Amino acid sequence: MDAGLDAIFEAIAPPPGDNPDKPLYAVMPVPDYESYFVGKDRESHACLLVATADRAGRHQPPIRLESLDVQFELRCQLRKDREPEREGTFTVIRCRSLDRETIRYFLSVCETVLRMVGDKPAQRTVASAVHRLATIFQKLQKPPVRPVNGLFGELYLIWRSGNLVRALTAWRMDETARFDFSDGDVRLDVKATGGRVRTHTFSYEQCNPPLNTIAIVASLFVERAPGGIVLRFLIDEIESRAAAHIDLVFKLHEVVAATLGASLNDALTMSFDVKLADSSLRFFSLHDVPAIRGPLPAGISDVHFRSDLSALQAFSVESLIDQDPIFWDLLPHEGESYIAKP
Repeated sequence: MDAGLDAIFEAIAPPPGDNPDKPLYAVMPVPDYESYFVGKDRESHACLLVATADRAGRHQPPIRLESLDVQFELRCQLRKDREPEREGTFTVIRCRSLDRETIRYFLSVCETVLRMVGDKPAQRTVASAVHRLATIFQKLQKPPVRPVNGLFGELYLIWRSGNLVRALTAWRMDETARFDFSDGDVRLDVKATGGRVRTHTFSYEQCNPPLNTIAIVASLFVERAPGGIVLRFLIDEIESRAAAHIDLVFKLHEVVAATLGASLNDALTMSFDVKLADSSLRFFSLHDVPAIRGPLPAGISDVHFRSDLSALQAFSVESLIDQDPIFWDLLPHEGESYIAKP
């Protein structure tokens, strides 16, 4: 795809407002895809219109969320440039928000949907991908579950990793995971602090990891900075480098949406000091972290505590790779630099 959906959307003028009862969309085709149009409705809402290759199967009920709605097999009119209007039947995926950042995010996820289902898709395939898209947007109606600094730390480590695809695969295996990354015998958790003291909150389970595992905490300082790396750019970079792995790209958006919830719009525009993250990144054994060890008293669970890592000896990336080659893929390689674009 030469032009992203967002660039196509920006070039479209909304259709006239006459006869509001008739579904009318101003559209432009998606390059290299016959079955897709990017569109605007009369209110300038962003839409993706998909023509399916079949009409078989049971009728799909419409989806309506706060910032997303979907109508399946909708008969509508299309207006393309100066060409005569044409009529067709499409699945219409619409962003109900006019917020610029929400539209940009919507179209980014739609690109993933498009690549997932391919050209001339079957109705069932489109419905499956659309319901996954709806799940992402449902999460955006909920409160955030973790601070944005923590998410930046995790995404930063993925972006800097030796093997981004493997790091993304190991990231957040499920919503109940005790560690941010899990791969083979390796357990890795990322702790980001806005201060300049390495004091972080740990769970009892993190500091008492499973037997025969190598459990490491990545500690870094995170500060917002004008002209730093913008969270949206970081997500776009990861998505671009993992583009051949559609399920992982969807996972990226699902985890981001679940983490940030309704704070997504504000968080995506935040910029962070990447040089501070680079210079402050350190790795410590979770076995060395000052912690509550051994069995907990009966009836006690969900124990968390704050621990200061300032006095601990940090591990080099090379020494961790010597312990387990998986660290070659999960961690940054010392001496490499990553320049953030504006």
